[in-house]
Amino acid sequence: MKYSILFLVCFTTLPAMAGVYRCAGDVYQSDPCDDSSQPVDLSNVGSVVANDNALYTSDATLRSAASTDKKAEISTYIRNRQIDREISKLKTRRKKVLVNRDQRMVNLRNRGRYANNNLAGATWQQSLAQEMSAITQQADTEVSTIDRQITRLRSEIK
Repeated sequence: MKYSILFLVCFTTLPAMAGVYRCAGDVYQSDPCDDSSQPVDLSNVGSVVANDNALYTSDATLRSAASTDKKAEISTYIRNRQIDREISKLKTRRKKVLVNRDQRMVNLRNRGRYANNNLAGATWQQSLAQEMSAITQQADTEVSTIDRQITRLRSEIK
């Protein structure tokens, strides 16, 4: 039984090695078209396939390099977008600091209106002025820190 299966497998592969004939109209078939038909020489088919594989390999290398370039481009784009978002957040924070400073200054000015024209009122006015100065310095320091961060982030954008 085993030998008969092996025998059938061996002989069923032989017709696959039959010749290929070219007929009129660029039609190819396994049987001769007429008496003058000659088989087509397919001895170099393996070398064509090998050349195709070489081309495929070089194409794959080029595609891999292009893919790497594309990945780098995408990662640069993503990083730039992150930097833009960080800059936007810092600008919003900067505006909030300035608004907060202005609001605190208005509140202190309103409190200063209640000071009397006497020594206690003058001392209180001086105290409010010092507090206003401290508020201004604190806000300016915070704003300059934010501005430096924004400048640093802008320099990172490619």
